Amino acid sequence: MDYYILLKFYLPEKLLVFIPYDRTMKEISHSTAKILIRYEYLALIIATIAVSGASIFIRYALISSAPIIIAFWRLCLVVILLTPLLFFSDIRKQFRSVSTFNHMKYFVLAGFFLSLHFFSWIQSLEYTSVAASVIVVNSSPLWVVFLSYVLFRETITPYQVIGLILCFIGIFLIGLGASPDQMFESFQEGVVLALFGALMVACYFIIGKRMRSRFEVSNISYTYFVNAFCTIFLFLYSIGLSEKVWVFPLSNMIWFLALAIGPSLLGHALYTYSMKKLSAQVVSLTVLGEAAGASVLGFIFLSENLPISTIFGGVFIGVGIILAVLTEN
Repeated sequence: MDYYILLKFYLPEKLLVFIPYDRTMKEISHSTAKILIRYEYLALIIATIAVSGASIFIRYALISSAPIIIAFWRLCLVVILLTPLLFFSDIRKQFRSVSTFNHMKYFVLAGFFLSLHFFSWIQSLEYTSVAASVIVVNSSPLWVVFLSYVLFRETITPYQVIGLILCFIGIFLIGLGASPDQMFESFQEGVVLALFGALMVACYFIIGKRMRSRFEVSNISYTYFVNAFCTIFLFLYSIGLSEKVWVFPLSNMIWFLALAIGPSLLGHALYTYSMKKLSAQVVSLTVLGEAAGASVLGFIFLSENLPISTIFGGVFIGVGIILAVLTEN
């Protein structure tokens, strides 16, 4: 980066002439580079906060809508909200650059796994608590590490292993905060569905990382195409389940929009942006922060218990995330 240009933007012209260009490049760039924000890390923090509210919005929508309807409208609204961007020539150019079969097969595959994740996870919230569901679905780092090693022989650093262990200790502690009846009375329905959702989102993370590192794919085009194919798959599932996606209380559109704008557009789009420069393990590990955030929101809005074990669990997850992020190459 040309830090002389950076200074030129902030300093008055009269002061800038006294700073030699060569000196600026050699001396100032080193000190400035140390304090520059790594935007992919900031994106992970914002994304984690955004996605933490998803389970709360879903719980309110589940009062009067089926899980497949919630999943469909969450993704469909994302596509609708992004479509006006096609009026900009620069955006259309980005879309045309990824319209080949090689790109589309990745979009279809990522959309397929993402659709299965949303459908299974949203349905799990019908059978178990927010804390239990989010904790189980966020076990995805375990599957990412396992699948990355088995399929691609990717390595994982010792500190990332420690981070994973700390995160899962945190998950266990948060699990202790939920009522035993909530955690285990509907094990077959709730926990298994959430676990399947974790496996599916792990596949989505791996595909996204592979595609973003192999091709020059913009964040907007990746988000649009993956969500579009995800919406198509969810519509096909609704036909198979004999659910009419256009039949729902109009008041639920508030929750559908909240899901589309917050967790999907802001949260998942920022995760996608992070995938381009960070490993799939680190991105998916950071998602574990959602478990702590969702537990807190469940306590505030749904009156779910938030004991001291949940607070300590959040601390363990935070330390694990920091270890994983700081040791990323």
